[in-house]
Amino acid sequence: MLRYIFIALLSVFLVSAISVAQEKVTPYGDHCEWCSSYGICEEDLGPKEAEIAIKRYFGIRGLRVRNIIVKGRFIEAEIYNDKKEVDKIIFDRKTGRIRSTY
Repeated sequence: MLRYIFIALLSVFLVSAISVAQEKVTPYGDHCEWCSSYGICEEDLGPKEAEIAIKRYFGIRGLRVRNIIVKGRFIEAEIYNDKKEVDKIIFDRKTGRIRSTY
């Protein structure tokens, strides 16, 4: 009997762990449409242009960007699906690269 309870609990844990892992919305090393190709921008994006690029990138995917913090050439932002935070990203204004900080 204990064996079946253990297997059931283990199954629930694994399913929930997989669903949490799939909630990440930023694939490692993606880039915004502002740049012509991965990591190649004609010029460094200003903070305002970078904010617009980040909001456009995630807006197309039905997500919202909040708590944008400019730190030199990088921008940190939290990504939300409705009221739930689903990712925290860092955006490189020089290359246009986006990556998850998780």
